[in-house]
Amino acid sequence: MKIKEILDEITNESGSKAKMVALKKHSDNELLKRVIYMAKSKRVTFYIKQIPEYEFISDKYTLEQALDEIQMLADKTITVSASFHLGEVLSLVDPDDAHVIKLIIGKSLKFNLGTTYINKVIPNLIEKTPYQGAKSFSERLARVIFKERGYACSDVKMDGRYANALIDGGGVEFESRQGETTFIPENSTLVKELSRFGDGVLNGELTMIGLDRYTSNGIIASIVDIEGKCEERGETETQKKLDAFAKKHGNYQENVDKIRYTVWDSITLEDYFNKKCDSSYSRRKYYLFVKTPLLNCTRVSFVETKKVYSYEEAMEHFQEMLLRGEEGTILKDPLATWKDGKPNWQVKMKLDMSIDLRIIGFEYGEAGKKNENVYSTINLESSCGKLRTNASGMTEAMMNDITERADELIGTIVEIRCCGLSQDSKGNWSTLHPSVVELRDDKDTCDSLESAQAIENMAKGLEKLV
Repeated sequence: MKIKEILDEITNESGSKAKMVALKKHSDNELLKRVIYMAKSKRVTFYIKQIPEYEFISDKYTLEQALDEIQMLADKTITVSASFHLGEVLSLVDPDDAHVIKLIIGKSLKFNLGTTYINKVIPNLIEKTPYQGAKSFSERLARVIFKERGYACSDVKMDGRYANALIDGGGVEFESRQGETTFIPENSTLVKELSRFGDGVLNGELTMIGLDRYTSNGIIASIVDIEGKCEERGETETQKKLDAFAKKHGNYQENVDKIRYTVWDSITLEDYFNKKCDSSYSRRKYYLFVKTPLLNCTRVSFVETKKVYSYEEAMEHFQEMLLRGEEGTILKDPLATWKDGKPNWQVKMKLDMSIDLRIIGFEYGEAGKKNENVYSTINLESSCGKLRTNASGMTEAMMNDITERADELIGTIVEIRCCGLSQDSKGNWSTLHPSVVELRDDKDTCDSLESAQAIENMAKGLEKLV
């Protein structure tokens, strides 16, 4: 069976679960695994933005031999122009194999199955995306930073859409924390600005100028969906999506050009692939601090940060950011290196509060995913109806339980944990990052918006922390 036929089989399945089953049937095919790796691995870059014109001459090369030839593009070992070499290879393979080669060069197999799902079927085929996070709040860990360094960097905690920006040879690719591609148009102002940076990887978040983060996240998600699935949907269906977008959000290109990137860290491509960097955070920050204004960037900015000299000063800065409406701060050791994981040298200073709300409905998990047949999200509101939110984060046992008892649970009380309250541009109140703690069958009353605000104000007082 040809590789193109296998890829078409996976593409034609509907939903991630069915696609994984189709991939599983061919998971022992070494040539298929090589094709998937070359198309999906961030380590493999071909430095070609456009497929050259070519004509079929003969099937001189097998697909395996053709892969060897295009690997030379990634290794930069060819002695002729990359475009000429690729055109020659495409003209000397079977047309079906040429189709596969073009998919690989485009770094997308078009079967809409992300790296996470591929690795579930073929373990460790694609390198996992490295991500440096932060430890949950710990006074002890925070004080250790000051004891060892005498000062710390207190960065404002961002809450937009996380994205790594991989810049290689002027090309820019965004990816999520899970390693999936975040499709931002090449003609966007942001991508044009980032293409002027040197090769490397930036860590940051995507938001939009003039919009709150929650509105931004929704619009960016729509743009990513339209850009990422345009070939799969075809011209007619894509146009319908664009028309619907314009009706809801206005001109598409104007929205694309509002996308901005707030960055807080930078490492080399080699360090990124090796999942560690020995350079200090202060040095990495200085590179960004100098580079961004030098390039006259309007869509790339550096995270707001403050140098603090004591634990008490760090807590004051944290409280100031909460009162300003930010989610919190991240306390960082200025001399710390970079590594995959949640090292002790980065500590979240984050608001954490619990409130009780009433159940008004449920939502099934995403179609094609593990929880598609059970309720994975609970719709909740306050006693006054002025605060509404959708909470998830339940165990499998809890999801099964509420699915079986859904009708009888309407109107009952649930305790949730969240990072504070939020209000959108229309004045609607909700919660930040809500997760279900437990069903409270021992209660028949819940919090109002007013009492939830009082709980938030108490948490922001930080009486137990300072």
